[in-house]
Amino acid sequence: MTERPEPPPWGALITAGLASEGISAREAARRAGLSEGRWRQITGGYQVVSPGIYAEVRGPAATVARMAAVAGLTPAQLRAAGRDDAAKVLASQRDRQAESSADLLDRVRAMDTEQARELLATIALQLGISLPGAAEGSDDERERRYGT
Repeated sequence: MTERPEPPPWGALITAGLASEGISAREAARRAGLSEGRWRQITGGYQVVSPGIYAEVRGPAATVARMAAVAGLTPAQLRAAGRDDAAKVLASQRDRQAESSADLLDRVRAMDTEQARELLATIALQLGISLPGAAEGSDDERERRYGT
């Protein structure tokens, strides 16, 4: 292949998704666990073999699904762009995330008031947020009460 190819439909879709999310390719690649160069190869649909010589790059379904997730795309959009394989992976990932989120929410709902307060205090501490009334008591009492 001697002419630079056009990006594949899924590559153009991912690039457009990044633009609408306001994310750079560098940041998107970092979030997806890829190098920026590999990100660009997959979205561009080619890699340079030697000057003026290009080889097609398709990208594995799981990788394209991770990229699509970072770009805020849906499985339906990937299907429409010709990547049914990646759409299935993305849908499966989203189903697992939804199940995990529902399980976590159920566990939080099952907590008694004191457990919920401790959880909230721990989260606030990790985020550097002060909660009203959290400064009450000695450091030892707060440490014992909130596990901090």
